[in-house]
Amino acid sequence: MTLPLSADQAAVEQGKRTAESGLAAPLKRQLETAELVARVEITAVQRLIDHALSEPGMTAVTGYVYSGVAQQVWKGASAAHLAFRVHLADCQKKLTRGQQYLIFARTNARGYLELLSCEAAIAHPERGNLLAELNRYY
Repeated sequence: MTLPLSADQAAVEQGKRTAESGLAAPLKRQLETAELVARVEITAVQRLIDHALSEPGMTAVTGYVYSGVAQQVWKGASAAHLAFRVHLADCQKKLTRGQQYLIFARTNARGYLELLSCEAAIAHPERGNLLAELNRYY
């Protein structure tokens, strides 16, 4: 049974639908599937190593683990420091330490935040109206 929304709740829901309808389709999909949407400044980059595939003298890097400071969180648990993974199978582009990115992350089966594509990390999110759109939606 669904309870009727108050006038304030209905206005908020209508505002979200209106803002969402103005968002580009790829951004809408990212927002729908992401558990965390945040602007993050990368403070550290570490290699994600598969020890089973590594051999003496050769390290098998399967991705990167990024640590960063959350500048702003639109969706998900707000935390000052974040860590997330990007596997090379999902994106071969390496994020840059000191750079800010708008990330769309999900939690994997082991409980780690991860990005599932290169499109899940947008460099220079302050350019254009992307942040303004997120501020209107959230």
